[in-house]
Amino acid sequence: MQQNPLVSYIIKLTFFSIGVSLIGLFSLLFLSKDWIFDSIPYLIILFYSITGISYTLIYLTQKSKKMRFENIFMITKFSKLLIYIIVLIVAILLPVTNIKAFLSSYAILYILYTIFDIITLNQLAKKLK
Repeated sequence: MQQNPLVSYIIKLTFFSIGVSLIGLFSLLFLSKDWIFDSIPYLIILFYSITGISYTLIYLTQKSKKMRFENIFMITKFSKLLIYIIVLIVAILLPVTNIKAFLSSYAILYILYTIFDIITLNQLAKKLK
């Protein structure tokens, strides 16, 4: 019995986020607080949510064949980037106690979740061909 690709993706994303959370926990324990933001769990939830929603939109749109894969891919990527930039600007404008730690944590999470997203979307694109 084959599992639904959307459920499979959410499971992969959950395990990936758990792994990132453990790395963040160990980083908080063993690295300097100057480089790791102490509210990193909230950032992980943000990235988890946005990544999951964008994949779901791509999957459901492709399943209904309303738009081409390339179009919906670009729309979701642009939307994600816009959301990430807005959150970053709002966080910078708010009085964050350690902006260097926030920016480094945010950049690392952005890179990790982008790599995960590219790999999984590449797998989806191959299945759709």
